[in-house]
Amino acid sequence: MALTQAEFESILVQDKTIEGDLAWTEDEDHSPAVEFRADIGNEAGYPLVVKGRYNPWAKSLSYTVLHRGTGRIYALDMGKDHHNPSCERVGDTHKHSGVTTGGGTTGNPV
Repeated sequence: MALTQAEFESILVQDKTIEGDLAWTEDEDHSPAVEFRADIGNEAGYPLVVKGRYNPWAKSLSYTVLHRGTGRIYALDMGKDHHNPSCERVGDTHKHSGVTTGGGTTGNPV
């Protein structure tokens, strides 16, 4: 299911909630990272999830909002300098957001 730009913009302005406490757990791939995952409640009922990941060795922290079946729609990365598709450096703290021109989003499906 592709997410349109209008749906993405609607998600950004809606009230959202996470019920309960977030539980950080060891990375299942046995890296030094810890992770959490939680459903995000929202007014329109979009199937949203937030994932957090902290790696103390790499000194990196990421929060990613995913739409189930579409993939990443928003992310905040800290401590992860890399280049974007046009080969420009994005810096240690940066965000990823939006949908592609084909109607889908960036990232991999959940």
